[in-house]
Amino acid sequence: MVVEDLERAAAVLSTRTAPLVPACGALVAAAGLLLKAEFSDGISDIFLGFAVLFAVVGLSFLARANFIYAGRRTVGLSPTVDDIAFARDGLVHKRVCAYRGGWLAGIGLACLILGILLGVRITLGAG
Repeated sequence: MVVEDLERAAAVLSTRTAPLVPACGALVAAAGLLLKAEFSDGISDIFLGFAVLFAVVGLSFLARANFIYAGRRTVGLSPTVDDIAFARDGLVHKRVCAYRGGWLAGIGLACLILGILLGVRITLGAG
């Protein structure tokens, strides 16, 4: 029963953090595009660079959290006492990675917003 609860908790955590993975990709893409735009000063360039850095590191933690296995050692057999420690360790690592990735992605988003507010100028058109 305990192992099944840990497996359910791991599945719920994966479901909650999965949307953050493509969100980090969109954050990296937006910051990369803005880095190629015209700037009024170098301060916004620094914040956009931090946005890319934090989003990429956050993305790596979130992706790792989605792929960490928190279940039984051997599938198909009834759970043993050793499976409880194995599943608990997997769930703890999964939660830590998701927590770190979420915070780093949030910091990356804040840096992106600061970079935009500090003077990114995008020129549209051929002229």
